[in-house]
Amino acid sequence: MSTQDNTLAGRPRVDWGRAEFILVALGFVGFITLPIRITTLYSGLPAHPLFLHVPVILIPVTIVAALISMAKPEWLSRYGIALSIVSIFTMSSVFLTMQAGGALRAALDLHGEAARLINEHSQAADILAILYVAFTATLIVAFAACRISAGRPTGLGIVDRLLSSPAVFATLRVAVVVLALGAGFMTFRTGDLGAKAVWQGRLEAAEARSSRVGP
Repeated sequence: MSTQDNTLAGRPRVDWGRAEFILVALGFVGFITLPIRITTLYSGLPAHPLFLHVPVILIPVTIVAALISMAKPEWLSRYGIALSIVSIFTMSSVFLTMQAGGALRAALDLHGEAARLINEHSQAADILAILYVAFTATLIVAFAACRISAGRPTGLGIVDRLLSSPAVFATLRVAVVVLALGAGFMTFRTGDLGAKAVWQGRLEAAEARSSRVGP
């Protein structure tokens, strides 16, 4: 496209079809799963143990891919669209898993140590969700800065001015790394607490059955 074609009344025309704008729109669409609560699947099987496989697999994958992309900006420019889309999908799966987990927690009605661990598990999941949303958003902005700072402006003045500096791009790369590591840690922390809560719940259920049976 020539400079003349990309100019309207002496000003650069905004290319709203650019991947950066589409990714931002998809990011907002990803929040559509936030209020959705699916309790059970497949003849009453709890949904939470099934849903959690998606973020457990995809969060580490997107984190590793993001870390590599931050080290190799040319990979970010080439694969940033795909990585961002997968990250948005993963973000939505986190929301679905959390909502299903809340429903399962209410249905189990746990007490004692198991209830305490489940509460910590839920709090850790909330922190993970916040970190992963921030990670996804920063990844999209870093992708935009990668292209804009390389001489591919969007035509939207304020965005191009903010993201055209190599220093801004470098800062965003560091932010993505920090958020990725934080999300990775919280993924492990959330899963560990959930596993401990399940085990503790089984122990307490076994003790309750044993006390009812008696000597």
